Amino acid sequence: MNKGINIGKWAASIILIIAGIATIAFMLACDQQETRREILPPPPSSSWGDSFSYRYEPPMKKSAVSVPATIVVVNPFYKEAESAFADPTYSKVAKGFSASMGVDMDKIVIAKGMTVKGPYAYLDEITYSDKKGSDLTLAPKVFITTQVKYIGDPKSVRYSKEGGSGAEIRVNREFEMKIGGWVSFVMQEPLSAEKMWIKKLELEDTVVRGIESYEGIPQYATYRSGCMNEQVHSYVSGYNRGKLMFDGKVDAMADMLKKIYPTIMGKCWTYIDAEEIISLKEKTKEIRILKRY
Repeated sequence: MNKGINIGKWAASIILIIAGIATIAFMLACDQQETRREILPPPPSSSWGDSFSYRYEPPMKKSAVSVPATIVVVNPFYKEAESAFADPTYSKVAKGFSASMGVDMDKIVIAKGMTVKGPYAYLDEITYSDKKGSDLTLAPKVFITTQVKYIGDPKSVRYSKEGGSGAEIRVNREFEMKIGGWVSFVMQEPLSAEKMWIKKLELEDTVVRGIESYEGIPQYATYRSGCMNEQVHSYVSGYNRGKLMFDGKVDAMADMLKKIYPTIMGKCWTYIDAEEIISLKEKTKEIRILKRY
């Protein structure tokens, strides 16, 4: 009798141990599932953070005011008709690029030993006193072209929600974008706006890739079950594109400009030649005498 009781206790202990192991295994499996959920990648976002600025440092500097010439600098005009920069999609990139060029053209003129006025955002903002007291105005123009080609079909992708609570479904489209255009450096007489010289830099076509990421809108389908098909079940059969959450074309444009910015400003450095500026200054005096300014 005692032997039977002992065997029963032993069997109960074994059952409890097995149950404990099963519970631990279940908890570990849950933890693994939770870990898998936590390592979902975050949804796409801009690496620029809506702050699009570029920087160039002149390769050398002359003594301050060593060249007797004063230049008014104006940020490049970028809203040319049919230019990609006229598209509101790229408005922040275009504004940041233009402002950066204005600041760096200032540095170039100073590094060349001349006096600078500005930079002004637009030609119309130059004061009369600065026009009259300057020999030349440097007012570039920028024209950007784009061609977008989508690659493959839209794909639904799982991302982690903000804060890591669950998953977010996005529908992504991959694209290739070819970007080109030109930058025209225009030097003109400040009061009459008569053009003195134009130096045009053609930008080589560059192909960049990226994605557009949209809110995923679930699409439902149904099926029936049961002896008489009386039970109706619904399930998510796919996702349609909803609101555009991330436009990778903006970052693609900004990245391309960052790549070619040193070339653009390097050409500006070459174009601003002190001897040529002094020659143009004499022509400016002639224009003002003829026009009686």
